[in-house]
Amino acid sequence: MLFKVEETCTWEDWDAWTNAYMLHGKLLGPAAKALVGFGRLWGVFMAIFGGLLLLGGLIGGAFNLITVLGAAILLIGVRAFRKYRDVRETFSDLRRGRDSEKSISDKPMWFTFEEDRFFAWEPSGASSYRYHALTAIWEDEERCYLFLRGKMQYILQKDAFIQGAPEDFRIFIAEKTGKPVQYIK
Repeated sequence: MLFKVEETCTWEDWDAWTNAYMLHGKLLGPAAKALVGFGRLWGVFMAIFGGLLLLGGLIGGAFNLITVLGAAILLIGVRAFRKYRDVRETFSDLRRGRDSEKSISDKPMWFTFEEDRFFAWEPSGASSYRYHALTAIWEDEERCYLFLRGKMQYILQKDAFIQGAPEDFRIFIAEKTGKPVQYIK
């Protein structure tokens, strides 16, 4: 065993995670935000255009192809607008979920990092992963964030390392995954 972490994950950790994710997205994600903005504008344009076609068909008094086409374009526009939700709305949804006390437990978790894999013992059960399963690793001043399959799965508090040092962990995990550890503010 090269590294061992024993900690309790609390709402403060999850709040730090959401804040870090939002800040990281602002610093490194302007292209993604522009794409979301364009998608929302495109959805509004399609909804207005489809609504006008639908209204024109209904005012004409005849149910024809233009009426059906207008309804279809209106639906596509509304769906496109809703698909590209604002990032702040997504995080407000996450924060609303914090009222559910069952999703985050204040029971301790343990992590051990071996040469070829790492183990996580949670209140809900134990898991083991090979390092290539990690899709990204982030860190800030106080925590490391481990992503599996594109979603953040584990938060490691740097002051919770009981074996090994967090500075050495950064180098170790970068070598094992072949991915850089991204520092976020």
